[in-house]
Amino acid sequence: MSGSKTITVGLLALALAAGTTACSPAISAPEPTAYQVSVDLFSGRENPETALSTPVAERIHQDLDSRAAEFQDAPEPAAPLGFRGFVVTPGSGPHPVLRVTPDTVYAVRDGGHRKLADPTGTFYRAILDDIRPRLPRDVVDALP
Repeated sequence: MSGSKTITVGLLALALAAGTTACSPAISAPEPTAYQVSVDLFSGRENPETALSTPVAERIHQDLDSRAAEFQDAPEPAAPLGFRGFVVTPGSGPHPVLRVTPDTVYAVRDGGHRKLADPTGTFYRAILDDIRPRLPRDVVDALP
């Protein structure tokens, strides 16, 4: 009987040392990011990604929705070397994927592209201002 007591105490000590107890809450999966931004910059190397804050993303989509009549059908944008835009992907919901360059916003839905001229760079700057603190310095330095 004393042998089983020793084993039980030993197992309890091992569990406590490992940081778990019978009452430990289960580790939950991280919550999904509402909007993901990929900085489409590199060729041959993975593009950096970060979250876009929900308030900024919602404001951008609200502004774009109010300008829906200004969008024009367009071919897929060219893919030159260097910066090709921020690709904003919603985690879910009705919003399209956006490709935002310093002077144009492309909305991609069901394989079709629509574009909106943004000569003042309002949408580009809103995204950059939000994600800049979370990007590596070399990426920020390479952006227009």
